[in-house]
Amino acid sequence: MVKINYTKIAKQLKVMADPKRLKIIYLLSNGEMCATDILKEFRVSQPTLSHDMKALVDGKFVIADRIGQKILYSLNPDTIFELQAALGEICNEDL
Repeated sequence: MVKINYTKIAKQLKVMADPKRLKIIYLLSNGEMCATDILKEFRVSQPTLSHDMKALVDGKFVIADRIGQKILYSLNPDTIFELQAALGEICNEDL
């Protein structure tokens, strides 16, 4: 049995509890993207997207790599797999 940090899981789920952020995670599951490409998928302002990207980076779901003037975003597989494993354990616990 894996030791589960319920507080950490709750914080991660709070970060993901936004349809735009879930869609960003889905988009990045196909490979890295720059903010301009991500912005094309939404009807939001650049500052709104920046707010969501910061939340995903701070939550360690997304990695931001600066290359010159651009920032390339990619998924952090460690966080995704860790959350997936923890949720699997929670769903299998005897309640």
